[in-house]
Amino acid sequence: MNSMEKRLDPQEAEQVLREAVRLQQEHEAGIPQQVLEQSAAELDISPEQLREAMRRVEQEREQRARRLRNILLALGVATIIMLLNLLYGHFALSGAWAEVQLRKAQVENVVQRRQELIPRLESLMQRVNDAQRERLQQVLNALRQTADGQSARPTLEQLLRDPAFQSDRLALALMYEMAGAENRIAVERMRYAEAATRYNRLARRFPVLLARPLLGYPAQAPPL
Repeated sequence: MNSMEKRLDPQEAEQVLREAVRLQQEHEAGIPQQVLEQSAAELDISPEQLREAMRRVEQEREQRARRLRNILLALGVATIIMLLNLLYGHFALSGAWAEVQLRKAQVENVVQRRQELIPRLESLMQRVNDAQRERLQQVLNALRQTADGQSARPTLEQLLRDPAFQSDRLALALMYEMAGAENRIAVERMRYAEAATRYNRLARRFPVLLARPLLGYPAQAPPL
């Protein structure tokens, strides 16, 4: 080697060798081991220093590979947990939501049946006396003005005890039918409230609350 060429101090030489080792180990066309040893000798680097530099480079490679494996493992575990959460969330929410939908349909069904009684009530009003008509009008107004007909129940109970209607079997049968419809509405609304409460509680529970938006389920059951 030409004596006029620049010589590197040990720290610079170690850096050069570390890079050379990295090139040798990471690329197929890297620097051969023999050339590396010869270069180290020309730089006055002892074989011990060369081996130490190679050992450090190898440690760094192993550390990078270990970090990469840990990252991939963590991502794999997180993916599996998310998939399991989605499966569990779908299984749990689907049943609770189906119950909510069923109870809501039941409420709508009994309310519709109650509404179908209104024409019969209007027909009855055409043939009763003025006092009876006034009482029946109270029921009709309550049925028309309220969403669930709850305010009509006290009036219906009064009519069932009214002597003026006791002798009118048609009117009495209609009153009993309407009272039964109001009771069914109350029962179905209570069942819907219970189903909605169960769904809302489940939708807020961890980890279901994380999966719920991804599955497209609402945050809570809709009010009636």
